[in-house]
Order: sequence, then C-alpha cells, then structure tokens
Amino acid sequence: MKTELGIWLDTSKAFIISMADGDTPNVHVIKSEVESRTRIPGERKASRIGSLLTNAENKITNRRKQQKQHYLNEIIKSLPHNTEAIFLFGPSKTKRELEKELRKQPIFSNKSIYLESADKMTERQMIAHVKSFFEKMQLKQA
Repeated sequence: MKTELGIWLDTSKAFIISMADGDTPNVHVIKSEVESRTRIPGERKASRIGSLLTNAENKITNRRKQQKQHYLNEIIKSLPHNTEAIFLFGPSKTKRELEKELRKQPIFSNKSIYLESADKMTERQMIAHVKSFFEKMQLKQA
C-alpha cells in the first residue's frame, strides 16, 4: 500500500495529511509546545553570580531549542513507516529543520522529501494542495 504524506508546519502546529492509494486523506494535528516569548520574573540583560556572568537569554534560547527538538521528534514518531514520499510545506523555516531530522532517521533517509514555502491555509486548502502536488508528481513520472 503506497502512502504519501503532506506536512504543513510552522512553530505552533503541524498538520500531517496522509493519503494511501486514493483513500480519503487522513489529517492528524500535532501542537507544539515551543514558547514564542517567555518572560522570566526579574529578567535582566546579564547578571553576575560571583565571578560568573550569566545571561538569561542563553537559558531561553537553549530551552526553545530543546522544545523545538521535542516537537520535531513528536512529528517524526507519528509518521507511518510505509511512506514513499513526503511533501513539507509551510511559512517558516521549521520545514527545513524537519527535513534535516528526517534525513538522520534510517527509515526516512532514502525517501523522497520535497519542500515548498506556503502561506497559512485552512485544513481543506492543505488537503487540496497535497493532492495537487502528488498528482503533478505522478504526471511527471508517467
């Protein structure tokens, strides 16, 4: 059974649209826990603890990196292993980061992965866009 995936994602959520041999598209949504801006009480530019200079911004940046990595791992865990092609699209650079993570996975490293920049869309527009993309791909291969 041939499965094609379209994933629209940004830093707040991912819509995973799976299509298996002409069946009705299945949509799964994964919400991100990546904080856009966190204000820490008492936050200042830099503070000194004894001879150690600390910066709250570094802590925020590291926490955001860890949250984004967790978000991308959750997306990868939810993908079916029988996928033949993956189409990543969305407004942010998160799709490129997901592509890098997918290439690291032995299951997805030899799969076809396509990227495209796209604006925000409704769920129906996403489904139509994914169908259209894979129809065009089939026409090119024929």
